[in-house]
Formats: sequence, structure tokens, C-alpha cells
Amino acid sequence: MTHMGNRLENRLAAIAEDLERSKTDLPLELKLKTAEMILHLMSRRKGFGLYVILGWQRIWQEYLDLPDIQQDIFAHHRLNVMNIKPGRRRRYDVSATVNFDGAILIDKQGTIIHSGVLIEGIRPRAVAEKVNPGRYNDLSEQFGFAMKVHTRHLTAIASSFVFKGTTVFTVSEETGTMHIFEGGKIVHRR
Repeated sequence: MTHMGNRLENRLAAIAEDLERSKTDLPLELKLKTAEMILHLMSRRKGFGLYVILGWQRIWQEYLDLPDIQQDIFAHHRLNVMNIKPGRRRRYDVSATVNFDGAILIDKQGTIIHSGVLIEGIRPRAVAEKVNPGRYNDLSEQFGFAMKVHTRHLTAIASSFVFKGTTVFTVSEETGTMHIFEGGKIVHRR
């Protein structure tokens, strides 16, 4: 196994350990396959941000807006994360979305159903007050981030609380770190 392969396996093992304590009903295998997809993308590309909601349900459509329909490449070309083979590129691939603003939505079966969508009405401050009430300097501190984060991460952690039963992943454009959130809490960071 290559050095890159060992590193990926070690990262996935750490993620698996953190997600084994999960309280969401999503299968661990699906969460890990989503994490693997993101880690492979991170190994191929640098300097991009990503926001993925796993476990999306149609009942939450009122929170969506599509500012640029061309960024929603999965609306008509569905792809299931369980069928993605590492290193195999497709015309409709998550790597095509790294320059898009907005979230990637994956349903409970692992099907990527939307990309480049704007999530509205989450209200991170209100969520932070429910998850960790008290006096803090800012939302980054209140949610428990080790350093300052911005809109993508604050919306993502809040959406993991608002959209019950989801697992939400982010990649920081600035630091290249991945966070995983469930129930308004950070469950993995690296």
C-alpha cells in the first residue's frame, strides 16, 4: 500500500472511531463512504471548500434556494456515493463542484440529489444558544471550534441540528481541514 493509501486508511479509521458513537440512524458504512469520497477529493485537489449534508429529506425543501441552476449538476444526473470508485472520474463527479458555492445534498440512500444549493433560514446564533448556551466571544467559540470559522462551517454545524438525523461534512478552503457535525456538535475534526 502506498504512503497516500496508508494515510487515507488511517484517516478513515479515525473517522470511523468518532462516528461509531453517532446517534443518527444513517448507516456507518454510508457515512464512511461519504468521508472516503471527500478524502479522495482532498488528496487530488487543494484550496477548495465543501459543504455536504448526508441524510437530506425532501420535507426540508423550504430551506433550499438554487441561485445558479447550472451548479445543480446532480438534479438530473444522480450518483450514489456507495457506487463511487476512488480515482475513477466521471463527467458528473463531486470534483466538478469544488468551485461551486453552496451545499451538496445526499439522501439517506446515498444518492447525491443536488449540488450548489443555498441553505437558508438556519439561524446559527439561535442554534448555538440551544446547543451550548452562555456567554461567548463569537459563534466559532460557542460551537466549540478550535479557531475562527466562517459562514460555511457555521451554517453546516447549525444545519446538522436543524435537519435531524443528518451527518454534515465540511472542508475548509483556508486550512484544508475536514469537520463532521451531528446534532449541532463537532464529532470529528482534522
